Amino acid sequence: MKKRLRKKKHLGEFTEWGRQLVILRNLKNGFDEFLDAFIEEAIELNGCCCGGGGKENKLDVVVELGCRSDDPDARLKRITAWLDARSDVESWKVGEEFDLWHGDFQDIDDEIEQQESA
Repeated sequence: MKKRLRKKKHLGEFTEWGRQLVILRNLKNGFDEFLDAFIEEAIELNGCCCGGGGKENKLDVVVELGCRSDDPDARLKRITAWLDARSDVESWKVGEEFDLWHGDFQDIDDEIEQQESA
């Protein structure tokens, strides 16, 4: 397949990788401030973007980490280091890496809820 088509179809070296990230906070208030700081300081400063949502003490997002040439593992380490430095973050869990355009998404939030109810 020609490079132009690989880029258009997000294949090969143009594959965009992402991971699900579920964050549990130890506070129920101040969610909007936490979300703003998370997006600005952890996501955007690392050249990433994310989508998802949450409320009160839980945030569930899919983080776009970029192509292999963008070093997605280093970006994820910087994001999780930011979470570790926050006193209002109780815990966080990262899902398996997957192709954002063509991959199978495994929702880790279902696993977390099953563990909590057991």
